Amino acid sequence: MIRIRILGSAAGGGLPQWNCACANCVAARAGKIASQTQSSIAISGDPEKFRSWFLINASPDLTRQIETMPQLQPRHDSSRNSPIAGVLLTNSDVDHALGLLLLRQRETPLAVYVAEETRAALAWIDSALARFCGIDWRKTSTDFQPLAGSIIFRAIELHKSVAFQFRDGVSGGTVLFAPSVGKLSEELRDTINASDVVVFDGTFWSDGELGVVRPGARTAREMNHLPISDGSLDFLRQSPARRKIYTHINNTNPILMPSSCEHAQVRQTGIEIARDGLEIVI
Repeated sequence: MIRIRILGSAAGGGLPQWNCACANCVAARAGKIASQTQSSIAISGDPEKFRSWFLINASPDLTRQIETMPQLQPRHDSSRNSPIAGVLLTNSDVDHALGLLLLRQRETPLAVYVAEETRAALAWIDSALARFCGIDWRKTSTDFQPLAGSIIFRAIELHKSVAFQFRDGVSGGTVLFAPSVGKLSEELRDTINASDVVVFDGTFWSDGELGVVRPGARTAREMNHLPISDGSLDFLRQSPARRKIYTHINNTNPILMPSSCEHAQVRQTGIEIARDGLEIVI
């Protein structure tokens, strides 16, 4: 069995974003919609009451996320311990990697699985953690490899990022986590169609969305995010996966507003909109 918890479902900056007064951020500050922390999930296949967990991306909000999930907090049988066994990074974005620094008080080096491109871009972390626990860098593979318990996993190489597919070695259940997708490659399409659960890039609704609140901003595709409206929505609607969930949602995305037509359009296709704390069992 694989157990997953979405720790954070927002894109970089979270919701509300500290310097933003868009409609969603204003609503979040007023308590009209839920605040969301920056994108990360926890995954476990530990048969011993799920006492060992891996993080997929380590956001700057990690400390807050740990305090909202008792299973990630230290046990009381010793003064210093953690059920967090390691981290897998989809890319080198600050909102995915900065949380590594928050784990610096470990007694042993932190196991971090990365692609070569991501490892090279994060060389600065070695210097930052030199006086602390350090990092045990482990290379990801496009072939399935063991992670922990019954879980095996592989990386699907994308442009400037990777996606991760996890499989339960006992039941055969599969989940795909792909929070940064600029293009639907044939391999990614096949992997989506072969997965039971798909947690997918829902950063932007439209390509020019960010430019509405910040003139001159890059488009969604220029930022390596396939927009929902004319990119991923129709494909995911047709996917046979039993659960499809948008995550890594930018604070400007209208799907965050339950009263919006964009929110209704997504829900009508059977696709879920992630929220902090959402749990998935496969």
